[in-house]
Amino acid sequence: MSRFLVFLALLCSQHSALAVEAAGLGIDPAKITVSGMSSGAQMAHQLHLAYSDLFSGVALLAGGPFGCAEGSVKNALGRCLGKPDTRIPVDELLSRIKQAAIDGRLASLENLDNDPVWIFHGSLDLAVPESVNAALIEMYQGLVPAKNIHSVSNIPATHTFPASGSGGACDQILPPYVGDCDYDAAGILLQTLYPGLVAPGTAVMTSLETVTLAGADEALLDETAYLFVPPACTATGADCALHLVLHGCAQSATQVQTGFIEQSGYLPWAEANQIVLAFPQSKPSMPNALACWDWWGYSGENYLWRDGKQMQLLANWIKDLANIP
Repeated sequence: MSRFLVFLALLCSQHSALAVEAAGLGIDPAKITVSGMSSGAQMAHQLHLAYSDLFSGVALLAGGPFGCAEGSVKNALGRCLGKPDTRIPVDELLSRIKQAAIDGRLASLENLDNDPVWIFHGSLDLAVPESVNAALIEMYQGLVPAKNIHSVSNIPATHTFPASGSGGACDQILPPYVGDCDYDAAGILLQTLYPGLVAPGTAVMTSLETVTLAGADEALLDETAYLFVPPACTATGADCALHLVLHGCAQSATQVQTGFIEQSGYLPWAEANQIVLAFPQSKPSMPNALACWDWWGYSGENYLWRDGKQMQLLANWIKDLANIP
């Protein structure tokens, strides 16, 4: 996992959550998707399964399979990071997922049938090795048709978010953990989730907005989140998409300010294609020193399910932004 970061001070406009809500967002409920890096990939994966009635596609970078840790730090640091002599029991985890859907702890798995799934693993990534990525792909092969799965594993990137024209060296793990890999992962994943996008220009004219995420502190998350709202998406009758972006460990705003948001490459594509971007933030805490999202149980035993503190908070925020009851 990522380690320590220095900050990159970048400008963003200041708005309250109430101001954003008052303006209204024209979101198509059928165009809500999620992506994440590292622990953010784990959380995006969890949200996709738990709230497949809300999210219609997912993109995962350097992630692992749902429930891999099973609430155990030992598992999280062992089999989920590909330690020798450990095995991820994908079949057992799939059985647990199917039973949880029957029990209502996850949404119906039938919702996944038409969802695109984009999975990235850098060929130099040793923090989350290829065996873990293979287990993630195997899990999705048990959940969605094979044609839905788009996997990339031939880019020489280490444990970093691959971008084109921004970030540090692609083969080094440097803050803010965005690598200049001559590979626009954000653009490619968004085009997979939303076919037919137009290529962006070079300048980003829309400003970030800071919002207050009520209840985040109780879920051990940061109450300050960020929104990127193309002007067209505040117009009456707008038909915009909404994409939730989850940073990796040590990529939170507390640690890097908006370095990950600005350098990862999401903003130009969103501005050019009327996609609202939501950037919630984890934060360092006693059980979570690197500001990871909860994929091993530090926020409570229900962390995997629809009623998990972080899961429910993020899903409810997305519903509010999209005006979904």
